[in-house]
Amino acid sequence: MTSTAVLKAEAYKLRSLNSTPWLLSITALVSLTLSGLAVRSPMEGEEPGLSEVLVGPAFAQFLIMVFASRSATMEFRTGTIWQSRLAVPSWPRLLLGKAGVIAALAALMGVVLGAGGVAIAFVVAPDADVVPSSGLEWRQLLTLPVALAIVAVLSLAIGLLLKSGGATITVLLVWALVVEPALSATGDWLAGIDIGPWMPFLALSDFQGQSGGVSFPGGPYLACVYVAGVTAALLAAAIKAQDRREP
Repeated sequence: MTSTAVLKAEAYKLRSLNSTPWLLSITALVSLTLSGLAVRSPMEGEEPGLSEVLVGPAFAQFLIMVFASRSATMEFRTGTIWQSRLAVPSWPRLLLGKAGVIAALAALMGVVLGAGGVAIAFVVAPDADVVPSSGLEWRQLLTLPVALAIVAVLSLAIGLLLKSGGATITVLLVWALVVEPALSATGDWLAGIDIGPWMPFLALSDFQGQSGGVSFPGGPYLACVYVAGVTAALLAAAIKAQDRREP
């Protein structure tokens, strides 16, 4: 089976699952609703703008993480992964194909959530200035598909390593919401190095230009390269572990 055929098979398999449209529809609904509410009721003393539009996609990132990790753990739980394994007798090709499909779908969701959030803002608050007018605002909007694709593949890799849906979701959420902020708040406790900027989710926030985050050494675009490298390393480790467990 060629690489193109692997991608097509993984896309068809993902599309055939009943949970896929439900999860993605819920993600879109929640994101657009939060964006609309944030634009309609901005913080006191502030005018609604693009930062309010991005409230929805920021929350939707966690739902994308759940979706991507579940796409791996559910296959092992239901046994459908073994049917794919018969057609593609190579774990690297099979799992890289799965990662490619998940990344493409997450990136597409990023486009939908970003454009949809802006459209919703025009509906609920026609006078709101939500059209990007600076380099930072364009970066905040245009990097959304890239960030979601990276986060999705990272979540998929963790799911492949742990193979447990509950454990994977717990690890991802605790990592992103508890561990990274806690380690960042402790400052340069590790050999005088401030490790906050080197935390993957915080570095990705810098790439997206989110306020209140950390500054990655070398700039936001290098932060994206760094997080992509961490994600690739985790995916490679997951593929190697799977190949060793079940060659």
